[in-house]
Amino acid sequence: MPYRLNKGVYIVRCRHARCPFNARLEIQETIMGMTEADVVTEARKVAKDMAGVKHESIHQGRQHTLQNPEIRMVSGNIQLVGAGPALTLEHMAEPLVREFQKGDVILKAGESATAVCEVLTGAAYPLRNKNHRYSVGDCFGVAALLPNHARMIDVVAGEDRTRIGFYLLSDLNKKDPRKASQVLQRVIEDTLDVIGELEQTLS
Repeated sequence: MPYRLNKGVYIVRCRHARCPFNARLEIQETIMGMTEADVVTEARKVAKDMAGVKHESIHQGRQHTLQNPEIRMVSGNIQLVGAGPALTLEHMAEPLVREFQKGDVILKAGESATAVCEVLTGAAYPLRNKNHRYSVGDCFGVAALLPNHARMIDVVAGEDRTRIGFYLLSDLNKKDPRKASQVLQRVIEDTLDVIGELEQTLS
């Protein structure tokens, strides 16, 4: 069965030095795909195009184009067509939750990757890239999507009393497939953001 974007709202930030552009955009057109990843990819393209038009209208070609933007979904979800109403974050299944203080290691490089993570309160960041911040609602831990894989980087808490939800996606999918879909979607988005940042570093 196909999937579709449901009430997707994105924040798009230009990564050009000193550019203040940070737009909140609502995608109203229908975006569908045969997989969740298809919908995630297409929705990000649409959000990027919308942001490019808005960025150009502000700068009118005098300074720079929208460069390697950070694209983040802040509300909405991807829903299986024909399924019931999508659930909001407040109605999702409870994860295993741990609290960390600033500087505490949440994920350790080399450890077995079994769960993906969601920031419930506070903030976190990869130790090797402090500019890549995880805020409330962001998900990370893509290594857990691969069988018998180890963590590739350290992720630490950026604030005191940072609460992290740990999800075993296979178990979560049995209890709450919509929550599992939402977590998977956000992990994929984080991976794409990291790739974008790497491409900018190498260019």
